[in-house]
Amino acid sequence: MQALAFARFGGPEVVSLVEQPIPLPGPGQVLVRVLSAGFGVWDVLEREGALAPSAEQPPVFPYVPGSEGAGTVVDVGAGVQRWREGDRVCGLLPLRSPRHGFHAQFTVVDADRLWPVPSRLTLPQAAALPVDGGLAMHAVAVALAAGPGDTVLVFGASGGIGHMALQFARQRGARVLAVASGPDGVALAERLGADMAIDGRRHALAPALRIFAPDGLDAALLTASPPDAGTIVAALHPGGRIAWPHGVNAPPARADVSASAFGARDGALQVHAACRAAARGPFHLHVDARFALADIVGATQAIGRHHLGRIVLDVP
Repeated sequence: MQALAFARFGGPEVVSLVEQPIPLPGPGQVLVRVLSAGFGVWDVLEREGALAPSAEQPPVFPYVPGSEGAGTVVDVGAGVQRWREGDRVCGLLPLRSPRHGFHAQFTVVDADRLWPVPSRLTLPQAAALPVDGGLAMHAVAVALAAGPGDTVLVFGASGGIGHMALQFARQRGARVLAVASGPDGVALAERLGADMAIDGRRHALAPALRIFAPDGLDAALLTASPPDAGTIVAALHPGGRIAWPHGVNAPPARADVSASAFGARDGALQVHAACRAAARGPFHLHVDARFALADIVGATQAIGRHHLGRIVLDVP
């Protein structure tokens, strides 16, 4: 099979398309023919070695990256009864070593880390759901506990986590102020159902907050580090909630506001709920660009540029 692999940590130049044997599923595992794979900033960090200290074991090379993807079931290991050959699935792989990820034509996934592809989504969309969808669902349903009538700010609403969190919050009956990036980001947030959307690069946040929630915000999700985090914290009413994923700067503390950071392990617990919400709808996972598996340079450059939603790799 063809797979992206690298023999040492570094830049895009360390990655190449290689031939590897098709892996075999062990007990409780499933062999998946990968047709599309998500590509995110974590893949860049993983390739550079920044995530190695978080792994349970030292890295074993060659290393095949790819934390999420979608495709069809080819074979199952002993004890697997839920999945059958031909099932369309999306999956999530934890950071582990040896690494045989989704950036390959075939990969082996634990049976409980696979979910049916939501009927509303294409395979490329489903490939980009597990990581950011799980994080978005944890933020909305657990950290912020958004419910009917709540006023919720989503900062970074046109990004991977943000554009899904916006929709999950709307599904739960919340009103959403979306702070997006650029006119195209504002347009996307409005299409996805934001009650109010502004361009965070051009418009002041404080006046928008006064208009949207004159009595104070119930909750705020920061998917990026805002330059005016203090303004957001001050806009929360007593008992409000604020949350942010690992990698985003913590906002100023306030004694009467519940604050929480969350990470990959939290998101992994919510992928099933994210898939159910995507299937229930209304929901749209925005894929900004698709690259061939071999074009890792192009995908990496796209991650570093302004883009909306997610980027995926097409697996031949």
